[in-house]
Amino acid sequence: MIVTMKTLNLTVIVMILLLWGCDRETLQPTIRFDDASKCEGPELKSIQDIATTQDCIQYDYQDNVMTIKHVNAGFNCCPEGFNVCLTVSGDTLIISESENSSLCDCCCLFDLDYTLSDISSGTWWIKVNEPYLHGSDDEPILFTVNLKKNPSGEKCFARNSYPWQ
Repeated sequence: MIVTMKTLNLTVIVMILLLWGCDRETLQPTIRFDDASKCEGPELKSIQDIATTQDCIQYDYQDNVMTIKHVNAGFNCCPEGFNVCLTVSGDTLIISESENSSLCDCCCLFDLDYTLSDISSGTWWIKVNEPYLHGSDDEPILFTVNLKKNPSGEKCFARNSYPWQ
């Protein structure tokens, strides 16, 4: 039987792909909303004692589960509940936060707790889409974490607009 170079190359490529695929984790990350604080208002400090001019993400990672507390998240004063949605794009965890309703003509700050499951260890970008960021002065929440080196931490962003001011 004669093996052509083309057949040999194809066989090697298939073997490499199979071996590479076996080494990669095939976890499918999910998110669950856990809890929210009461409206903190612009004159109150968060229960975490973080200034209301700061918008912070605190995370803790253990056994493929990441718990997140979003401290000083800006929402409508009458949200009637919250929703979180997770999209994974390559090495980026995109968390979109929303409220069930915006019945009042005011905003305030909340602390949101949620859990991400089936997160593999390693380096991830975390991006949080918030509904009430205004203008170019408010930097969106986007940062990188290395869960192997730093399984817990905090990242804060300065806020210069209502409801943080």
